[in-house]
Amino acid sequence: MASDIKLSSPAPAVEIDPRKGRWPAVELDRRGGLLATLDWSVVGTLAICVVLGLGLRISNLNAIGFAEDEMNKLDAIHAYERGDISANAEHPMLMKTLIFGSVKAASVWHNLTGRAVSDEFALRLPNAIVGALTAIPLFLLTTAYFDRWTGLLAAGFWTFGINAIALNRVGKEDTLLVLFMLCAFYFYVRAKQISPQDEPARRRNYILSGISFGLMLASKYFPHYFGLNALFHHKFHVRKRQPGEPGGKTPRIFYLLILVAFLLANPAVLLPQVWDYLNAYTGERLLVHTGYLFGDHLYKNNFSSTPFWGTPMYFYLLFMAIKIPLLVLASFLVGLLVSLKRWRHTGHAFVVFMFLFWIVPYSLIGGKWLRYSLALLPFVYMIAAVGVMTLVGFSSEFLKASRETAAVVAAAAVIVFILLPGWTAYAHGPHYALYTNALGAGRDGYYFPHDEFYDDGLREAIKFVSDVAPQHSIIAHETPAVTRYYLARFSRPDLNSQVMSSADFDPAKLASPTFIIVQRGRTYFENRDKLEFIRANFKKVYEVKVTGATAAEVFVNQPQ
Repeated sequence: MASDIKLSSPAPAVEIDPRKGRWPAVELDRRGGLLATLDWSVVGTLAICVVLGLGLRISNLNAIGFAEDEMNKLDAIHAYERGDISANAEHPMLMKTLIFGSVKAASVWHNLTGRAVSDEFALRLPNAIVGALTAIPLFLLTTAYFDRWTGLLAAGFWTFGINAIALNRVGKEDTLLVLFMLCAFYFYVRAKQISPQDEPARRRNYILSGISFGLMLASKYFPHYFGLNALFHHKFHVRKRQPGEPGGKTPRIFYLLILVAFLLANPAVLLPQVWDYLNAYTGERLLVHTGYLFGDHLYKNNFSSTPFWGTPMYFYLLFMAIKIPLLVLASFLVGLLVSLKRWRHTGHAFVVFMFLFWIVPYSLIGGKWLRYSLALLPFVYMIAAVGVMTLVGFSSEFLKASRETAAVVAAAAVIVFILLPGWTAYAHGPHYALYTNALGAGRDGYYFPHDEFYDDGLREAIKFVSDVAPQHSIIAHETPAVTRYYLARFSRPDLNSQVMSSADFDPAKLASPTFIIVQRGRTYFENRDKLEFIRANFKKVYEVKVTGATAAEVFVNQPQ
């Protein structure tokens, strides 16, 4: 990105435009650099965002034990060590490659210093770093469509966004997807904004966009974001063509580099066994359990249940209503109204387009997970930034503000809309995912227990069983990979690990001492009757609570 940024002397003071109710846009330098007025104060602000964002994302990164999905990544890393790159084939290789490097670096660090780095920390560190860095392309993209002040606000929302922080702290592919998606969108719009007469600059941005799209696909198999970008630029033109100006078609190298970057970062896709696995995975032939507990009701949660037989269509709308801090939510609603009113402006059209083309299709799809919403949050934060700028503009107009007063109003807006939600995020660490705002009525872990806990408390439950279970007891659960890992860590390989949802497991026919770990978020159609039997007939001997909510329970089939 540095090749497309030009630093210059500080810009003159910007005044409020009372007719538009917002700060005027800073014009892009169409000849080359990012902004004609970009200065070191902007770079410094972004650097602070990255540093603070990283601090929130790595603080107590190992405080929560592994989730089952994360253990699949660690198992894939061990397969990579053996030369097998086909493991965990439903996901591309890029994130696992970064985790592989992080785990190896942690081992080297341990050998050099004698200080151990936990597997949990090493596995999650790449995403935490990438998540903090995502503030930069979000700023660039927002600035390209609006102005640098709106861009800085959007970056601030991302830096301190409690939902972005929570999802950046788990070992899933969505964090890398979002980083490269934003980079790809930014370089593409920059290419479109530059005159075709400046062919080298346009070509450079197309090249960077193509590489970013390729890396996006090597992060997660979600190609529709490429299609949405193409559709938007087909319908909306970010630059008016001048008379006599040559046409500005997308060069072929853009498409070629998408393929090249994708294959270089994800060579496993060339293996036949990966395609066989993907075919079975997309055909839902590998599902071992089904269902998503949403509130008190168990719903089907797979693609084949689209559109009316899966999780409710208001799933993501409820997430936004109760999981986004109210100040951010209020600024988002203001920004959405403004953008809908000004939809002919390309920036407002872009954020409305991306928001609607996310929330509508994803709400219709039967299978839903909160981690998918990470790709929605950049557009939520861009719209929220528009809302704050609108409120600042109207406030300054109402106060008939001088330049000094306008600066005070702007500073107050930053404190209220950025720093206060930032403090909320800080106060809820390290269990960020359990946060609910006042509209959630304090029902942490109730509406989205699987995603909010994400196996939080499971490690502690396994530790309890490891400490008290007699030799060769049964430990039943829904997380075979996590249980195997922690039983080895706690030196209890003698325990007989069994999966509750398996057809072979019948809690009414257990003879040996059996310890059953119950997680509300892992209630499935295959185990719900068994869970009812266990709660009615077994004795609860241990409970793990997180921020007052029950994360895991341990039941035993005989008094202890």
